[in-house]
Parts: sequence; structure tokens; C-alpha cells
Amino acid sequence: MSVERILDNIMNADKHIRYATIFDLDGNEIKTSVRKDTDLFLDENATKETLRYSANAWKIRKSFAPRIGKGQYVLAVYEKLRRLTVPVGDKYLLMITWGTDAGISDIIERIENMFSGDYTKDPFHLA
Repeated sequence: MSVERILDNIMNADKHIRYATIFDLDGNEIKTSVRKDTDLFLDENATKETLRYSANAWKIRKSFAPRIGKGQYVLAVYEKLRRLTVPVGDKYLLMITWGTDAGISDIIERIENMFSGDYTKDPFHLA
């Protein structure tokens, strides 16, 4: 499935989803989708820093996988938004944000259902 199609599916999964981006384990953005008329809270530099931080944190979590199992997702809850980070294959991460006016469990369940099943090491065929 193409990166664009995955992002379209995510944005269509819930009207409250504001932002979705796919990035690699070095924090490099592959592709991003932003809902029309959405004001972003972070500028480009802060967003890049967030992606790098999330990628590094995920790599640390992966080191514990042999003892506690593979990470499924990370949820961060802020005053203004919710942010979900989900692994996609072995090389990529997906970050999704939505406002405080949507349910957490509903969105997480929809995203988990989208990514259930076996993924190859490169689900986007980017390498």
C-alpha cells in the first residue's frame, strides 16, 4: 500500500484526526498529511525535533522487547491534543494527533485495526 493511501485512510478514520506523519527510525519525515484548515501547534523545526525524539525513544523501547514484548503504540496526552506513535514494520513509525474533543480508545482501536496483521520489514517499499 502506498504511503499516500495509508495517510488518506488514517485521516478518513476519524474527523478529529488533525495530523498524521510517517517517519523513519532516525526521525526523518517520509510523508505527512494535515487536515484542511488545521492550525499546527508546532513549527517545522519543533516538529522535526519531536520526530527525532520519538524515533530515539522508540529505539530505546525496542531494546526491551526481548523481555517485555514488542511495543504496540505510545500515547501522549497533552492539554491541547493527543499524540499516538505506532510502529509500522521494522523501519518506520506513524505519528497521529487529534484534539481533546475525540475519544482516545475509539481512535486507537481504528488505527490498531488498520495495522493489524503481518507487515514486511518495508511495508512502503521505500528502501
